[in-house]
Amino acid sequence: MCNKINQEGHIPQEGAKLIALRKSMNQRQSSIATQLETFLKPHMKKGFSILQPDISRLECEDTALDVPKLLAYAHLFGVDISMLLKPHFQTFCQSEFRLRHFDTDQQADQHLCQLENEGRMLAYSQFPSAFFVNPHQNSQRFQQIAHPDYVETHIHTLDSLLNFIFSPVSRYSCAVRGKILQQYLEHFRQKPKHLHFFSRAEFSSTSLFPSLILLPKKSTLIMLAPVMQPDKGDVFLEIRSELICKEVHDFYIHTVQSLDANISLLKIGMETLELLQQGISLESAVRFFYAEVQKRSPEDSAAVLENFSLDIQEMLEE
Repeated sequence: MCNKINQEGHIPQEGAKLIALRKSMNQRQSSIATQLETFLKPHMKKGFSILQPDISRLECEDTALDVPKLLAYAHLFGVDISMLLKPHFQTFCQSEFRLRHFDTDQQADQHLCQLENEGRMLAYSQFPSAFFVNPHQNSQRFQQIAHPDYVETHIHTLDSLLNFIFSPVSRYSCAVRGKILQQYLEHFRQKPKHLHFFSRAEFSSTSLFPSLILLPKKSTLIMLAPVMQPDKGDVFLEIRSELICKEVHDFYIHTVQSLDANISLLKIGMETLELLQQGISLESAVRFFYAEVQKRSPEDSAAVLENFSLDIQEMLEE
């Protein structure tokens, strides 16, 4: 047991963290020593060993954690290397995966604004993206994205657009949905901004398309984490890996087959929502939408049809 933690600057590990992790696994120091030795011994010089007093000195910060033991600890406890280090040394640890927590939306926006300043690509399995729902018009990030010269590409699944237009349980009224589509039209009429839809039906029904932001020039990927922070900023996973970013970019740019009539679909959607506001039935609205797609963009009509439910497909094919 440590009576006093050594605070010398050259000790990189957080002794209290090593103790907490060991206790969380209900392990003794001697057991940790055995496991670390078993993991490292095949790769070390003859005579290598780790004993219980070695673990005690590491936890009390009487000796510094070297690279082999640091790697072994991270493997044993299933944590990122940076979690074992003191805050000062964490700043030197460039992990490819980092969970970002923010106390306020302003802090999150400021960080994202700095990351996104060279352009971005969004791939969303829902429609619309948050930028068009709750735009912070006075924020630096909003102004940066809204600027006519800002380069970005949005990719949405086609069924998410159809659900947005036709869902009877939408959180948005028909009028609000129409305004959101109008915002999309105005935004993506600007030359360096591109909008694409693709058919989820081309992939397995079990395929998942997470919402993500790709920053190609910085080889950085941002994915919202499955953690909610009421009245606080976003929590997201930030991945800095050239390999992963290239695979994501190639998938959405080369593998996914985008529709041709992306802007036309927005216009037809707006016209359909105006009819719904006037009181026509949902069935009539669906028929109108599909008929307009067949007239204005017949090459996309098959993809649109297959993204409706089977009963609606049967109705439209009558």
